[in-house]
Formats: sequence, C-alpha cells, structure tokens
Amino acid sequence: MRRALLALVAALATAGGAHATPRIVSLDQCADQYVLALAPRDEIVGLSKRALNADSYLRAEATGLPQQRATLEAILGTRATIAITNWAGDIRLPGALAARGVTVVQIDEADDFAGVSADVRKIAAALDRRAAGEALIAQMQAKLDRSRGAWGENRSLLRAKHVAGISGCTHHGDSRHK
Repeated sequence: MRRALLALVAALATAGGAHATPRIVSLDQCADQYVLALAPRDEIVGLSKRALNADSYLRAEATGLPQQRATLEAILGTRATIAITNWAGDIRLPGALAARGVTVVQIDEADDFAGVSADVRKIAAALDRRAAGEALIAQMQAKLDRSRGAWGENRSLLRAKHVAGISGCTHHGDSRHK
C-alpha cells in the first residue's frame, strides 16, 4: 500500500513536466532562514513546521507561507523542484528526493563567516539568485563591521550567525544558541 501511495505521489509530482519557476521547499528551521532570505515568496512551496516558532529569526517573513513535515510524501506533494536542508531528521530523505528528480542542497556546518558566506553562495546558486546571495553577504559583512568592538574580542560564529539572521543554523536548527 505504501509503495502504491509513493508511486501516486511521485506521478503527481512530475505531472505537467518541468516547471518554468523553481518550486522551493525547506526541510528544517535552518534551511527556512536561508530560503526566506534568498527566495522570492512565490517560489516557496513549503517551509518546515518550525518556521513560525518564536526562535525562528525570520518568522515574520514565514507568515502566510505553507508549512509541511519533512517526509517524502509531504515534499513530493508540494511538487518541489529544489529542497534545501541542514538536517531533516531522516538520513534517507535527501537521497530519496534526489532519486525522484528533486535537487537537494545540503547546508554545511559553518564555523566562521567564510563558511556562512559559502553556504549563502551555494544556496543562492541553486536558486539562481547569485546577486541576492552576494547582496546578503555584503549586508551581513556591513552589520559585522558596525558591531566591531560591541562583542569584545569574541569574533565567534555565534556572533556572525546572529548578525546574519541565520542563527537558527547552529546545532541542527536549535536556535537557543543565538
């Protein structure tokens, strides 16, 4: 029965051929922050169930956008063409999505501003939003520059991610470390 349901969902997901516009889904709270910062709202077909939580930095931007569980059935049901993830829970999910034609972008665990910038660039490239990615990096760098000295000599990732607005990305989406 489960196989039949998956086959039906997969068939529905691919019905109508390729989409002219990307259909972007975020699989976890960390990915939500990147997607909300870089993707046009009309291309976002799903955010994680934590997108509106109090510890989600860009929760206001998430208002009104659909949320779904990070399951194969739910994601295929959105007809997503791109899935962004840091940690979706089920280790098999990214491979299962890729096998069904969904481009999966894995966010790396960044430990400095260069790493955060590399994640922004990787996601922006996958979304064909390179200019938006570079603008976000420049904005983050400007905020960091303005905050110099406010944090003492601590130039930690924590500070970089908080200023960047993607602080939900530390420890697999656990934003308590803002």
